[in-house]
Amino acid sequence: MKARPEVIAEAISCKKRGMPYRQISKHFKEYDRGHICPATAYNWVKKYGAVLRDFNMKQIPVLSGKINI
Repeated sequence: MKARPEVIAEAISCKKRGMPYRQISKHFKEYDRGHICPATAYNWVKKYGAVLRDFNMKQIPVLSGKINI
């Protein structure tokens, strides 16, 4: 990929928060993070979304043993 990993991760994060692909494209234009079209955002989510989900599911949280309710 030509884009930096941080940009791809941000696009996936935006989609995870419920933004449509056109809005993700607009988000990047507004904050001068680069010009990506909605199809590019879709391809990134399709290609890397499952990989990141699998990675996150394998992470085990470190807990102190105490739970505050």
